[in-house]
Amino acid sequence: KSTDPSKQLKQVNKSQRHQHKLFGKSGMPVAVTTDSTATLNKLALATGGTEKSWYRCIFPFGIVALVIGIAATCITFTINGPQMDIAKVVSVATLIFGVGLLVAALVCWRAKRERQRKKQQEEPLPLEPGGL
Repeated sequence: KSTDPSKQLKQVNKSQRHQHKLFGKSGMPVAVTTDSTATLNKLALATGGTEKSWYRCIFPFGIVALVIGIAATCITFTINGPQMDIAKVVSVATLIFGVGLLVAALVCWRAKRERQRKKQQEEPLPLEPGGL
């Protein structure tokens, strides 16, 4: 390494500027966003394209949460006692969460179906070969 102090000072300043880009003034890392179609295509390839149909993902979780909520609500309301008050609240919240997930999945599925219908209606029908 060179012993020239001016070169060492320039290298330190360059290093600090690079570090300043990666870290904010407080020393915390700064998130770098990339908005490229290549990144989105990689995401679609990795997830199988499910990022556009997340209702398919939340539907099974809604079913599971609903079943757990029904079972827990039945159990906690059958057993009476002061210790069960918190359990009753949690079981009803789980039941509501499951219903909410199912409703969200249904609303998203219907919206997608309507968009597909409108898209099909907007597309012109292809002419038959040989027709006038």
